[in-house]
Amino acid sequence: MKKNYLLLLTFVVTALHAQNSNLYYSGKFLNHKGKPQNFLKIYNKNSGIYELTDADGFAIIAAKPYDTLVWNQGKNTAVIATYQLKELKNILENQIDKKSVQEIYSKAYDSFISKRDKDTFSIDNAQTILNNKSDSYFNEVRKLKQQKDSTYILKDQIKWTLLLNGGFTSSLDIKNHNALPATQNKYVQGRSEAGNLIWNGPETNEIFSFGPDISTLAFDAKPYEYDENGRLVPVYIGSKAAKAYNNSLFKTMVGYNNQLTINTIIKQGYVDRFRLSLDLGQQKNQLYFIDQFNLNNIIKTKLSTDFGGYKIKVSFNYEENKATNTNRTGLFNRVYQNSLLTPVSFSNAQQTFLNDGSQRRYSQYADNPNFFFVQDDQYRYRNRQRQWGLNIEKSFGKLKLNIAQSYENNFIWNHDQYQPSTYGFNNGITNERKQSNSLYYSNIQGKYELGSYNFKNTFSLNFILNDIKSDVYHSLVNKKYLYQRTSQDYIFNYNMGIKANDFEADFNLGNSFYISNTSNKNNYWLPKATAYLMFRDIFDWRYYDFKILGSYTQINSEPEITRSYASYASTLLKAENYYRYFPAYEVESFKSLSNINTKEWKIGGRFSYRYNLSFEGEYFNRRSEGDIFPVFENNQLKLKNIADHTYSGYELNFAYERLYLGNDFYMTNKISFFKYKDIVDHIISGYNNTPVAGFQDIYKTLSEGQALGAVMGSYFKRNTDGQLIIDSSGFPEKTSGMKIIADPTPDFVMKFNHNFSYKRWTLDVNWEWKKGGQLWNGTQAILDYYGRSYDSGEERNIKNYVFQGVLDNGNNNQTPVDFYNPYQNVQENRWTRYGYLGVAENYVQKADHIRINNLSLSTFFPLNNSQRSVKLTFYVNNIILWQANKGVDPNQSFYDTENGRGLDFFNLPSFKTFGCIVSFKF
Repeated sequence: MKKNYLLLLTFVVTALHAQNSNLYYSGKFLNHKGKPQNFLKIYNKNSGIYELTDADGFAIIAAKPYDTLVWNQGKNTAVIATYQLKELKNILENQIDKKSVQEIYSKAYDSFISKRDKDTFSIDNAQTILNNKSDSYFNEVRKLKQQKDSTYILKDQIKWTLLLNGGFTSSLDIKNHNALPATQNKYVQGRSEAGNLIWNGPETNEIFSFGPDISTLAFDAKPYEYDENGRLVPVYIGSKAAKAYNNSLFKTMVGYNNQLTINTIIKQGYVDRFRLSLDLGQQKNQLYFIDQFNLNNIIKTKLSTDFGGYKIKVSFNYEENKATNTNRTGLFNRVYQNSLLTPVSFSNAQQTFLNDGSQRRYSQYADNPNFFFVQDDQYRYRNRQRQWGLNIEKSFGKLKLNIAQSYENNFIWNHDQYQPSTYGFNNGITNERKQSNSLYYSNIQGKYELGSYNFKNTFSLNFILNDIKSDVYHSLVNKKYLYQRTSQDYIFNYNMGIKANDFEADFNLGNSFYISNTSNKNNYWLPKATAYLMFRDIFDWRYYDFKILGSYTQINSEPEITRSYASYASTLLKAENYYRYFPAYEVESFKSLSNINTKEWKIGGRFSYRYNLSFEGEYFNRRSEGDIFPVFENNQLKLKNIADHTYSGYELNFAYERLYLGNDFYMTNKISFFKYKDIVDHIISGYNNTPVAGFQDIYKTLSEGQALGAVMGSYFKRNTDGQLIIDSSGFPEKTSGMKIIADPTPDFVMKFNHNFSYKRWTLDVNWEWKKGGQLWNGTQAILDYYGRSYDSGEERNIKNYVFQGVLDNGNNNQTPVDFYNPYQNVQENRWTRYGYLGVAENYVQKADHIRINNLSLSTFFPLNNSQRSVKLTFYVNNIILWQANKGVDPNQSFYDTENGRGLDFFNLPSFKTFGCIVSFKF
């Protein structure tokens, strides 16, 4: 329209005298995307007239003061003020560019009337040439250098700067255990005899705590090598009733962590030419029980420089870790078990040894927990790790080359020992385990980019080489295991990125080869594809963005040869023979195996508003074919490709960041919902129901059609209607077989993160709710069996109880029973009649729990208005607020093994930590 006004300008100026004094508004109008648009309709809501914009968004429309203009279908409005209105004549005149008459200049004429001064020292008249093209900026001259006979180069003076910064962090933490299984503290060591409850002292080797109430007994104060207070006798006139001993080994523990970081930087202008960093750290952690700890020392250094366009990074890391003891042989579980089973009438802490040098304990079929910690050497575990790294980057135009090399050497030493008179190892047992690992890693990557910011294509090729050697020696069996693997990965990748005004896309295609000397078959077809599409301002809604993504990946993998599978030896033992667990055999070989072929695909999306509100979700499916598990064959520990299984699920996330609550007060909330399952699809013939972890009579299993790691155990006999079958004695009948009794997989997991920020103060709260899932509480079963559980203490006097169920003939059970009848053998009561483990089905419990993973309050204080500052943080970690099971944290694992979650056999409790961190930045 602007061009139309100009073409008709002559006519309009002539006609202006005939017009009245109507007023008009002129200006530019933009569409909903903030851009000019041709033929955009501008509507005067008061007068009903409208005009259309030109290609530049310019329009003129008749208006009066306080009229309302509307455009973009009513989404944009403007109320016209009086000063914004002008006559049409003035508006049109302002559209014409006005120029004043300029003086005519003639170079020829000027040469005659002016006298030109000649500067003999100017660059124009110099015999040589001065060139300033070497540097874009040369405000400070560094040197003037003659390049040729007639050419000089100016170089600018760039400042060199030396910077020194870093920080020191020190933390102190106090640990205390979370939930423990409840035990009874009333009934002493002993059993019933001829209708009476009798105390049996340690010399009788009694293992049960089905004796009399301790309040009915007193110490006789006579010499007795098992107790400094004497023997227990019935309370008599003038005597004082005995009190229960507390045999808990858990104490409040204190640890610390100190770390110093120093950075030295040399800059040339704004570019880092040299950077050297040094990290020094030391950490001490208490391990479960008093006087048990580990000490960790760390030295890390990194040097980076730019040498002629080559970006070079060199690193060296050294870490040393040593501990008084480790749990490799289940030592801590065994200590914990014996402390819980010790009767309340016996004190482990009084004395560790008897006069004959043997350990002082409540029975020869048990141990004194303190006896396990008697050792000559302060440390029975050492781990020394050294790592060197080199990284070189160089760009050749659009081609980028990166070479990364690293070498790592680890030495791990364990001294596993049980001294003579240990239950199960009367003569003692010692094993020295030495493991030496050397790992070489090389990655050469070339990347070539084509295109611009809006349309970019990237081609990359990676070559990855891994060479790993591991030597393991066990002195007990005098056997050395030698492992070696050299693997190669060749990865080709193509990436295409597209960016437009409201649209963004990224597509990635690739394929890789995997070659290994330990694999039966190399794989040359491992494709992958990923893509995402991003739409901004969808449906013309400003700040509303939507993203959709998907991926497909196929990879080959092999088990790590530096990992030990020795703990699998527990599956050779029944639970009642736990005391013979002492792993001293490793996997025979990592060769003659097929690769684990994993195919995974994902699809998801993300919806966001502005930069603070978002919702995203993802569904994933990962199928592993020929997964590898350990088995024992011919008394040898081997690895085999046994099962195919599919891990699938979905995850939802919601976030609202920086929600304004008041002046300088903001809150961020994030919520995630996670649900998954891992189902065994196929098992090779002969290996169905193979144990994954546990004991011979209670274990996690590979069972076709079931969840991977479902718990297999004993169960009660039932009829077709699911009713319990009651035997002739009036108690439920136990079957002779085993079946799936529990699935550790939770129904879902929800995690919550809340962040509150007020000026310099920050409060973080992270907590989770895990719903569903089951575990087998073997700790409760063993405590019941020995009469040490809280339930066995509270319920042992229940009489004439009738179990709901039916007899073999189908009639309802009406036989009353006593839970503990003193006239019967102690092994016929409710808790001992089914044997050491009882009926496994009876001890399946829910694994639901709610825990605060982290609660922290932090603030910082600037020093002298500089970059130096002090940050102070108070925190609490891993507090379990509620759990459904009767025992320790359901996330704890059987004998600390990787696959042991869902089995609780004296699992060590988790710890809640209270701490303070002070950080100084300089």
